[in-house]
Amino acid sequence: MEFEVGYMLSLIIVGISFLGFFLSMMIDEVNRKKAIVIFILSLIIFGLGVYYYYVVGLWQREAGGPSVNKLNYYLYLYRPVPSAPSIPFPME
Repeated sequence: MEFEVGYMLSLIIVGISFLGFFLSMMIDEVNRKKAIVIFILSLIIFGLGVYYYYVVGLWQREAGGPSVNKLNYYLYLYRPVPSAPSIPFPME
Protein backbone atom coordinates (compact mmCIF):
# COMPACT_ATOMS: atom_id res chain seq x y z
CA MET A 1 0.00 0.00 0.00
CA GLU A 2 2.79 2.44 0.82
CA PHE A 3 4.31 2.08 -2.64
CA GLU A 4 1.08 2.95 -4.41
CA VAL A 5 0.92 6.26 -2.54
CA GLY A 6 4.45 7.09 -3.69
CA TYR A 7 3.60 6.19 -7.27
CA MET A 8 0.45 8.32 -7.19
CA LEU A 9 2.34 11.32 -5.80
CA SER A 10 4.97 11.04 -8.51
CA LEU A 11 2.31 10.80 -11.21
CA ILE A 12 0.60 13.90 -9.77
CA ILE A 13 3.92 15.76 -10.05
CA VAL A 14 4.23 14.64 -13.69
CA GLY A 15 0.65 15.80 -14.32
CA ILE A 16 1.41 19.22 -12.87
CA SER A 17 4.39 19.48 -15.21
CA PHE A 18 2.10 18.78 -18.18
CA LEU A 19 -0.16 21.58 -17.01
CA GLY A 20 2.94 23.79 -17.04
CA PHE A 21 3.70 22.72 -20.62
CA PHE A 22 0.20 23.70 -21.71
CA LEU A 23 0.45 26.98 -19.82
CA SER A 24 3.73 27.81 -21.52
CA MET A 25 2.13 27.19 -24.93
CA MET A 26 -0.72 29.57 -24.06
CA ILE A 27 1.60 32.26 -22.70
CA ASP A 28 3.78 31.94 -25.80
CA GLU A 29 1.05 33.83 -27.70
CA VAL A 30 1.54 36.84 -25.42
CA ASN A 31 5.09 36.83 -24.04
CA ARG A 32 7.85 34.59 -25.39
CA LYS A 33 10.37 35.03 -22.52
CA LYS A 34 7.89 34.05 -19.83
CA ALA A 35 6.81 31.05 -21.89
CA ILE A 36 10.40 29.83 -22.15
CA VAL A 37 10.90 30.20 -18.39
CA ILE A 38 7.69 28.28 -17.64
CA PHE A 39 8.66 25.58 -20.16
CA ILE A 40 12.08 25.11 -18.52
CA LEU A 41 10.50 24.96 -15.05
CA SER A 42 8.01 22.38 -16.35
CA LEU A 43 10.89 20.29 -17.70
CA ILE A 44 12.56 20.39 -14.29
CA ILE A 45 9.34 19.38 -12.53
CA PHE A 46 8.82 16.58 -15.06
CA GLY A 47 12.35 15.30 -14.42
CA LEU A 48 11.80 15.37 -10.65
CA GLY A 49 8.53 13.44 -11.03
CA VAL A 50 10.18 10.75 -13.16
CA TYR A 51 13.09 10.54 -10.74
CA TYR A 52 10.71 10.20 -7.79
CA TYR A 53 8.83 7.41 -9.60
CA TYR A 54 12.12 5.61 -10.21
CA VAL A 55 13.20 5.99 -6.58
CA VAL A 56 9.91 4.55 -5.33
CA GLY A 57 10.37 1.65 -7.75
CA LEU A 58 13.84 0.96 -6.37
CA TRP A 59 12.47 1.12 -2.84
CA GLN A 60 9.79 -1.42 -3.76
CA ARG A 61 12.36 -3.66 -5.45
CA GLU A 62 14.45 -3.66 -2.28
CA ALA A 63 11.45 -4.45 -0.06
CA GLY A 64 10.05 -7.08 -2.44
CA GLY A 65 6.59 -8.53 -2.32
CA PRO A 66 3.58 -8.54 -4.65
CA SER A 67 2.52 -5.51 -6.63
CA VAL A 68 -0.65 -4.55 -8.46
CA ASN A 69 1.15 -1.85 -10.46
CA LYS A 70 1.26 -3.03 -14.08
CA LEU A 71 3.14 0.07 -15.30
CA ASN A 72 6.28 -1.03 -13.46
CA TYR A 73 5.97 -4.47 -15.01
CA TYR A 74 5.99 -3.00 -18.53
CA LEU A 75 8.77 -0.51 -17.72
CA TYR A 76 10.92 -3.34 -16.27
CA LEU A 77 11.26 -1.28 -13.10
CA TYR A 78 9.84 -3.85 -10.70
CA ARG A 79 8.78 -7.39 -11.44
CA PRO A 80 8.08 -9.66 -8.50
CA VAL A 81 10.18 -12.78 -8.65
CA PRO A 82 8.25 -15.94 -7.84
CA SER A 83 9.84 -18.02 -5.17
CA ALA A 84 11.58 -21.11 -6.48
CA PRO A 85 10.20 -24.41 -5.24
CA SER A 86 12.46 -26.19 -2.84
CA ILE A 87 13.97 -29.25 -4.47
CA PRO A 88 15.48 -31.74 -2.07
CA PHE A 89 19.02 -32.73 -2.92
CA PRO A 90 19.51 -36.42 -3.65
CA MET A 91 21.39 -38.31 -1.02
CA GLU A 92 24.67 -39.79 -2.09
